[in-house]
Amino acid sequence: MVDYTADLQRTAKWGAYFAETWVNESPVRIHSAQIGNDGAPMWHPEFERWLTMEEGRKGDRRPEEKLRTAKVMRRLRRASIREYEVMFRVLIMHEPIAATTDWLNERAVTNGIPIPYGRSVHYRDKDTIALLIAATGWCLHHW
Repeated sequence: MVDYTADLQRTAKWGAYFAETWVNESPVRIHSAQIGNDGAPMWHPEFERWLTMEEGRKGDRRPEEKLRTAKVMRRLRRASIREYEVMFRVLIMHEPIAATTDWLNERAVTNGIPIPYGRSVHYRDKDTIALLIAATGWCLHHW
């Protein structure tokens, strides 16, 4: 039996690092629940900071690391969208692995992807974990 302890420890360590330096890269919400004076929905404060970028970076001790992480995440999104989506949902949205697996399965059904031979579902929790490990390894290699 293969021991994956080292891979899981590396994924946890670097996943936490990437989440910390990546968290301000992509705003989660664009609009707040309030209406502005002009009648349009108001920008969410997180999105406003993201638009100006400089304001969001004031006080950062490691802006070059955040920029480097953001570039790697953009490359990952272009190279392997599924791994990127899993990484984003788990690290930034703090979604549990089981919920991410359910989302992957729903998406596969919606897109009409046939279920692999010998399985009852498209993705299992261990498949989602494998995608997260692969994404972290890719980011480490390209960081």
